Formats: sequence, structure tokens, C-alpha cells
Amino acid sequence: MLSDFVGGLPPQKRAPRRVVHVDLDYVYSDDPGQQERNLSVLLDRVKALGPNTVYLQAFADPDGDGVADALYFPNRHMPVRADLFSRVAWQLFTRADVEVFAWMPLLAFRLPADHPASRLTVQSDGAAPPPGTYARLSPFHPRARSVILDIYEDLARHAAFQGILFHDDATLTDAEDAAPWALDLYAGQWGLAGSVAAIRSDPALARQWARRKTAALIALTHEAMERARAFRLPLKSARNLYAGVALDPEAEAWFAQSLPAFVAAYDQTAIMAMPYLEGAADPGRWLETLVRRVKRRLGSLDKVVFELQATDWRARRPVDSAEIAGVMRQLQLGGALNFGYYPDDFVGNHPDLRAVKPALSLTADLD
Repeated sequence: MLSDFVGGLPPQKRAPRRVVHVDLDYVYSDDPGQQERNLSVLLDRVKALGPNTVYLQAFADPDGDGVADALYFPNRHMPVRADLFSRVAWQLFTRADVEVFAWMPLLAFRLPADHPASRLTVQSDGAAPPPGTYARLSPFHPRARSVILDIYEDLARHAAFQGILFHDDATLTDAEDAAPWALDLYAGQWGLAGSVAAIRSDPALARQWARRKTAALIALTHEAMERARAFRLPLKSARNLYAGVALDPEAEAWFAQSLPAFVAAYDQTAIMAMPYLEGAADPGRWLETLVRRVKRRLGSLDKVVFELQATDWRARRPVDSAEIAGVMRQLQLGGALNFGYYPDDFVGNHPDLRAVKPALSLTADLD
């Protein structure tokens, strides 16, 4: 019988994941006509590039600090810069034939000053947090958690999309969270000491604390997915992971992130494979090392997406398009078939379409 024949076939490999990561802030404009032109350019470019996935920003971050100042969809807690995400996501899905993942913070929401949860933030023990640390709502306060989950429910209530990418803000350092309610949780429910200093002074407690925080953040993302799935099914999950965590298992203590835990928890783990951001002396060798160690730790790269950088933010310059395309080919030769890049400058054609399409597209025919 045909069913017996089909059942005897080996399982089919999933298609490689090719990603373009888009800032909706670059589509938005106060001028409606200009916004329409921006959207048209984006749609034409994505169709021409030929990815199968777009990670699309659903929050507004005009100052570029990684914290949501407003949202691009109606919601109960944050200002709405424009009701734009739903339209752009639908146009990309229907006209460019891509899966759209809503790129969202987990904790980094800058609530209005008069919001009851605006001060329920992550706190650092001792010294001030390092420069560039995101301002974040505390994942350990019930009211802050409720706000976060409401936002994800509102996202799914008002827009159609195929997945959620959790931003790299979902992290806690080895001095966070030191808020009073978090300390009560550590002592009362986790069986740890009642201060961050006491926990850190005991290596066994510190390791347990790091694992607990990793699990707590994962659990919060799962709750957010469930709130969204009440309105959008099916819905895939993805989460950004810092490269340092992928390279060094001990880095979980500094980030509350874990490569194996992420791969088990999400459909995709998007590793920030960004050597210039990491200050690598030899970017090519750094990327080779990253892919090799990830493959050794996991045994497979099927659920990992390597997200390259199209901008060198430290030097404030674009990364050369030919270099980006070369890295994509390097990844494929190393067995890493799932990759993409951020950010896409669709107005300025960076990376250059003709340079990267042959490496990015699954049907790379240049017309």
C-alpha cells in the first residue's frame, strides 16, 4: 500500500533557514507617503533576496538602545508609535512568501513613568551594571510578569505572523536580579541564600542560581508563547543567544543563558555570530571556531541559526557585502545551513543584493 511505502521512507530534512532581520523603525515615517515608499522598497528587496524567514521588529526603538520605547501594535501598557507591524507582517507573508517572526523584547520595555509597574525593574548588586546593559522589567515580580504577558497576548490578538523571536535582552548577569522580591524568591522558593553576595561566595550556590535563572527566563518565554498561541496557531519560537555562551558553557553564570537549554526549548536558537561585536582579531577564524564548538556541543546544527552582522557598530561602518557573502559560503561549507544577517538596510541596498543573494537565497537565480 502507498501508506506503507510512505511510512518506510526516511524522514525528510527540513529546509535550511535563511533569515533577513529587519528594523521596522526604518519603515516607519511621520510622512505616510514616505512610509508607503519604504514598505514598497522592503517588499521588493525581500522578494529579490529570496530568504524564507524575516525576523521583523514589532517594537519601536528610535534611540537604538535595545529597549522598547513604544510598540507597533495596539496594546494595554505601552505607547503605540503606529499600528504598523500587522500590515507589514501580512504583506511580507503574502507577497514575499516568507515566514514572519515578531522580534520582541522579553524584559526590555520602558513603561510610561506613571505605569504601576514602571519601577519594577531588574536591579544589580553592588557596582553599577556595565555600560550598554538593557533597562529591563524584573522577571521575578508578579505585576511586571503580568504586564509582559499582556503585551504578548495583545501582539497576537492584533497581528498575524508565524513565530516569535525573543530579543537578546532576556539575560541576567551574575549580579542580577538583586531586587527585594527576587531575593525573597531565592531564599524562600529556591533554597538559596537571601543575598546575591552570599550566593556568589559559594560556587555551588552560584552555579545553581545561574541554572535557576536560565530556567526562569525560559519559563517566562514559554508563558508568553502560550498567551500568544491562544490567538495564533501554529506559532514557532526562536530566541537570540550570545556567542560567548555558545563558545563557553561557563558563561551561563554571566548571562543566564544556555545553548543546550535553548535548543531544547525553542524551534530556533539564533546565535549572534558577530565577530566585530565581539572584538575578534581574526573574524574568519572566530566564526570557524564558533561553528565547530556549537556542532561539537550539540551534535547537530539543525535548530541553530547563525545571525551575522551587516554593520560593524564599534567602528560605525557597514561590513563589506562581499565579506558577508563569503562568510555565508564559509558557513555552508562547514555544515551550517541556517543563517541570516542583521540589520538589513533595504533603502541603502546593504548588503548589496547581487553580492549576497547567491549565498542567501535557496533559489539563487539573478534575473
